[in-house]
Amino acid sequence: MSWTDVFPALNDAQVVEFQSLATDRERVELSEWCEVSRVVNPLQGKHLVVASLFWKNARNEDGELPKITRELMMNAAELGLVTRFSPWEHYVQPLLAGAALLKAKRPDIVFRVYLAADLEFLLEDLVAVGCEVMMMKGSSIRHNPGAMWRFLALEEEGRWITITDSDRAHQVMHDVERTEHIMAAGLGLWRVPYIFDSVKDGNSPSTYRPIIACQFGALGGYPVELLMKAFLWHTSRGTMPNQCRIRKGNGKLGKLPIFGTDWPTYGFDEWFLIAVMYPRMAAAGVLTFFPINQKEVNHWFSLDIEYVTWANPRSEILYFGEPEILKKPKRETKQKAPRSRILEKMLEAKSAPAAAEFPKRGKQEPLTLVVARYREDIRWLMDLPDDVKVVVYNKGPRIPDKELLERIDHLIPLPNQGRESDTYLYHVEHFAHAGDREWTVFCQGDPFPHSRDFLELLQQRDLWDDIQPLTSGYMDDGISPPQVCRELETDEWLRGLPVRTELLSANTLRMMRWYDPAGGGFIEDYCKHVSLPAGWSVTGYFLESCGWNSLAGEAWKASLVRGVYAAIFAVRNERLSFIPRKCLPRMRKMASEHPSTGFVYERLWLHLFGLPFINVGEVPSKSRGRKPLELVEA
Repeated sequence: MSWTDVFPALNDAQVVEFQSLATDRERVELSEWCEVSRVVNPLQGKHLVVASLFWKNARNEDGELPKITRELMMNAAELGLVTRFSPWEHYVQPLLAGAALLKAKRPDIVFRVYLAADLEFLLEDLVAVGCEVMMMKGSSIRHNPGAMWRFLALEEEGRWITITDSDRAHQVMHDVERTEHIMAAGLGLWRVPYIFDSVKDGNSPSTYRPIIACQFGALGGYPVELLMKAFLWHTSRGTMPNQCRIRKGNGKLGKLPIFGTDWPTYGFDEWFLIAVMYPRMAAAGVLTFFPINQKEVNHWFSLDIEYVTWANPRSEILYFGEPEILKKPKRETKQKAPRSRILEKMLEAKSAPAAAEFPKRGKQEPLTLVVARYREDIRWLMDLPDDVKVVVYNKGPRIPDKELLERIDHLIPLPNQGRESDTYLYHVEHFAHAGDREWTVFCQGDPFPHSRDFLELLQQRDLWDDIQPLTSGYMDDGISPPQVCRELETDEWLRGLPVRTELLSANTLRMMRWYDPAGGGFIEDYCKHVSLPAGWSVTGYFLESCGWNSLAGEAWKASLVRGVYAAIFAVRNERLSFIPRKCLPRMRKMASEHPSTGFVYERLWLHLFGLPFINVGEVPSKSRGRKPLELVEA
């Protein structure tokens, strides 16, 4: 008995039948479901990481969504539109963060996103983090065809393809390494088989999946678009078998319906892999990753392995994990969520001051707003008061909006290199300011994901310090920093508007108050880029590389630095001259040398404009009678 004796497969004759008999109307519909309308930010690279991005309710019985907007996605839970996961927090934000992390760690790899037509408003966000975007002709209907679009990348002959989910984007590096290992071994596919519902149907072939759709890698070179259209055409006509063929206890041939074959509901993308792609990719050689402690394995896995080793004898199985016999037995205890009564009381006692306690606003000194723009929509500049001078540095496409152009006082095009770090340094080097006590504010083209109250914060200048942060987190998601930090640490807020800086180690540039694996990864990437020896101060070495030896000397001895999120902050004009002019060309060059350099600048901007480093008082060699540690300004 072979795999294809049990599981149906789309054969070549069915593909030819589709090509011969499909009507014009059917071809138009299939075109909207399966074709790319245009490519935005095309990139070159041997290895592609690929995800789809769409938002539709997953199952046929779920209701329709209203017309999708950014605001609708961000507030889906509050509006009662979530049937599985909140789209913004669970899909969009992890995808943006994961793409940025991959670009920093592996700039040679292309992160490609197949984007639904009704999510075009996310195009600039994706390009800003370095994605290649395939704009689809249409939108997904339910979970499909959107979940299938990512398989279109398997058309790319000779390229390595790693398939992922948007919510797994920050974890994709391990999958990238798996793809590179199989290519080095001369195999064509790695996969992780599983059982969709092992509790309900643990021994049924109907829920066995040889490939999990969000986690596999393969060498491209398959006519996927044609196969996809033929498969959907036969499905719509009822000519694609969708049942397993097995022998019953009495020896007679019986059939079982296969889960996920109901177009376009949840699971149909994996049904496409089972019936169309898997039988064709098996001949290329398969590396199967299987957890050694997987208890839900059934005899369909045995049939699967027999099939791939028959199709290509070089196929292998790699078991991973720690055997149960080596693990120490654990006491069966019901895990409870941790609770801190002290923390609860601290949170209860913490509240924003009443409006009456805030001092009245004094005179607002003139302000120059420096905007580092790439592809962002900057029409929000129209909402600024007239006393704000606007300087836009444009590294993206031209701005056609005449009304917006009239609001911009200075529009300066720059080459797209060095991110906002290069932009800010260019401004310091070339722009002439009047009035040392006036303000300069630096921000990205879209500051609001990082500082939702940005426009209101610009009106609090009577409370600003000479070096003033204007963000309270990387995103308004309760992750960076964690929500408990946001609620407890409000000392830097301005009239109830959230603002904060982060304490970081001067040596490692890692967060001191909480664990930040994503941010730490960027700094680790910088250290690898410059081959920094263990124990060296990242801050000291970085500033010394800038040629700023006096500040570097202080940094080598410093204990802590203060960082501001997303490089959005204000300084008095008199501080723009703190950076030595002789250092500026070298600093700009460094900003463009490696993607990770920008993350180092982001943590040090406040100190570049004169904020002192923090030193921890000397630690006694003996514990007896020791004095408390003191924080002193360097």
